Amino acid sequence: MRILTSALPACLALVACAAWGSDPEQLRQSFDLRVLDAPHAATTDAGTQVFEELHLSNFTTEPLRLERIDVVDAQDGNVLASFAGKALAQRLAIVGSPTAVRDAVVPPGRRAVVYAEWLARGQRPRTVGHVVTYAAPPDTEPGVVRGARAAVSYASGTALGPPLRGGPWVAIHAAAWAHGHRRVFNTVGGKARIPGRFAVDWIRVDAAGHVAQGDPDVPGHWLGYGADVLAVADATVVAVRDGMAESASVSGNPRHALAEDAGNYVAMRLRDGRYAFYEHLRPGSVVVAPGQRVHRGDVLGKLGFTGASTGPHLHFHVADGPSTVGSEGRPFTLDAFDLLGRYDDLGKLGKAGWTPRHKDEAGRRHGEWPAENAVVRFPD
Repeated sequence: MRILTSALPACLALVACAAWGSDPEQLRQSFDLRVLDAPHAATTDAGTQVFEELHLSNFTTEPLRLERIDVVDAQDGNVLASFAGKALAQRLAIVGSPTAVRDAVVPPGRRAVVYAEWLARGQRPRTVGHVVTYAAPPDTEPGVVRGARAAVSYASGTALGPPLRGGPWVAIHAAAWAHGHRRVFNTVGGKARIPGRFAVDWIRVDAAGHVAQGDPDVPGHWLGYGADVLAVADATVVAVRDGMAESASVSGNPRHALAEDAGNYVAMRLRDGRYAFYEHLRPGSVVVAPGQRVHRGDVLGKLGFTGASTGPHLHFHVADGPSTVGSEGRPFTLDAFDLLGRYDDLGKLGKAGWTPRHKDEAGRRHGEWPAENAVVRFPD
């Protein structure tokens, strides 16, 4: 009995190793796997979509080529999502590298990030794990490393009101954009964060898809320029900037320091503890001050063209803290909007109309985060 009892921990250790570690007979250096911020779920028209970043640091002295990444339910091992080939390459980036990752190879001593998104179908997994299959020349057999367990956060807070009136407005964001908000880390205060993980850039268009009347290089000609920006909920204003000037032309907008990227902005603390941010506001338009209580629908300022902006629009996002650059982006939902269609090719924005939604998909949506490049109208 003493022999069996003493052997039990060793047996359990081998089972755990087979499930989540490397084969004890083929131990070798590979990746350090981390999920630094919890995977967060957002409610979209496609269902419950989970967004996460898997960090892979190559601790070997050889380049490692990623072959496949599986996201699995940590409780039963069921595969929730798989990425390989082009799908993996599109989601992969090397930290600090401005160029695309070639052949999904992570050089020695470098960290890569896989920006993954997947649908939580059926029963929602509480905790996920990751299985990474890789090749390490000259090895002929692929290696496998398992780990990076993380609890999924399904809480998205109270649904918010519209940040703008009417429409049509294009909800510009896309998980696959290499330089989109979703992939922009800000490393301040000793920690890398993604403030704009769920950010939306709102651009006004007309029925034909035009963004401006007249010369689009003139900010004031844009259809959304000067539109009232609205409080999405009862809240307390925590920060304001209103003194930055606008460039006289869109093409002449200079580069800005990190602290100036947001341009003129308003930040407010929601009752559920999250923070809402409105950025790139018109100079002199902000009508609220820090400490002021506002109510849903109150005017905060006007849409403009300040800070790091490629054209007049409202940048809106929700985060876990009051800093525009030092907070983690959090999902949010809007309580109501009319879904009109989407841009399948955002390169046509300003040049052609959008693709209308099928009649069964269009209409009033409730409690959703707008889908990528959706065209919406806010109810009066």
